[in-house]
Amino acid sequence: MLSSPYPVPRLRTWRAAMIIGWTAGIAAGVWVLTDPPLSYDSIGLALTIVWGAMLAVGSGLAAIGHLTQRYKLELPGLVLALGGVVIYDYLSWQQTLTTSPGSGPRALLLIVLACTLIARIRVLIYMDRQARQRVEMRDSAV
Repeated sequence: MLSSPYPVPRLRTWRAAMIIGWTAGIAAGVWVLTDPPLSYDSIGLALTIVWGAMLAVGSGLAAIGHLTQRYKLELPGLVLALGGVVIYDYLSWQQTLTTSPGSGPRALLLIVLACTLIARIRVLIYMDRQARQRVEMRDSAV
């Protein structure tokens, strides 16, 4: 992937929101790893540890990517965070459809988050592909 230009608007609010959001993602992942929810047992507990680790590491990479303005770091972070969100959403839907119908709003909000992550991943891949094509055209013209 090309590392420049970093495909985000040059807005302080954008950068601050991303750093605060990804810091919250790190905190959520670490929190789950240090004190997993008691509502999950057996395979649910194992999946909780996996999604917590994926969210913590992915959020860390995405935060570093935003701080250093390198989407080579942000993209794998987004993919890891997305994996964690998808696992957590699966567990939330499992609760919603079996023992805790009140968990439905959380499960739906996780879909909103997953779709936002997918959209950012897609934008980064699209922009990288366009930049690579421009470089190839420039190099072939020389």
